[in-house]
Amino acid sequence: MGYIYNRIYNNTIYYGGLMKKGFTLSEILITLGIIGVVSAITMPSVIQHFQKQKTVNSLKKMYSTLWQAAQNYQAKNNVYFTDFDTSLSAKDFMEEYFNPSLKIIKTCNSAQDCWNGGKIPKTINGTTNISVQYGVIFLDGSILGVNNISSGIIFYFDVDGIKGHNKSSRDIFNFYLINTKTITTNNSGCVAQLENLKSGIYPGGMGNCYVPFTNYQRNELLGNTIHRACNKEAAYIVSVNGDACATVIMQDGWKISDDYPW
Repeated sequence: MGYIYNRIYNNTIYYGGLMKKGFTLSEILITLGIIGVVSAITMPSVIQHFQKQKTVNSLKKMYSTLWQAAQNYQAKNNVYFTDFDTSLSAKDFMEEYFNPSLKIIKTCNSAQDCWNGGKIPKTINGTTNISVQYGVIFLDGSILGVNNISSGIIFYFDVDGIKGHNKSSRDIFNFYLINTKTITTNNSGCVAQLENLKSGIYPGGMGNCYVPFTNYQRNELLGNTIHRACNKEAAYIVSVNGDACATVIMQDGWKISDDYPW
């Protein structure tokens, strides 16, 4: 039987008499350097894409969770959204309609309490605090703050709780529960806008006349002329929350687009 012999001479490997030239150390180092440069350029983009997708997935999951909780209550008690008593305090409202269907590890009664005395959540302008009347904390650390307003209930959902940016449009998003039967307004111009609204839970908050942001155009939601728009330069900066940002994400097909204020 024959045999194969190997020899190495001047960075050249001989396999069974055949010459195979290997890589030099400098060639390997240059290759690794190129890989490092490419990684440094692409990794931030990859990480940001992952963060955005994770945020959207959490947002969709919470929207589904709130709807399911509401439907559970309706089925169990044979009622409709128009029977939800939105005049209750935020705490009483949640304990009656939602908490029984949610997997909660802790409840809280203020932003300071909900965010464990840490970084208090801010509106989209990054300077104004978000206040909540009641909240619940989930097993994954996410937080759902709740406020009772004159037209319904506003939910502030923090997808990553105390460990994130704690800022509207980045990791805090709104949902708006509206009961059209309980809305009262002295503004005659609002009547037509409210006439065809359906009670339910909407991504985002509400604009003038208590109309959900889902009834607005995308350019309005990202502009700076309506209250609480998804724009840090929006009108009435002292009260801007970035409430419209969840609506923008939904209108874009549940994704965070390039022009979104991330």
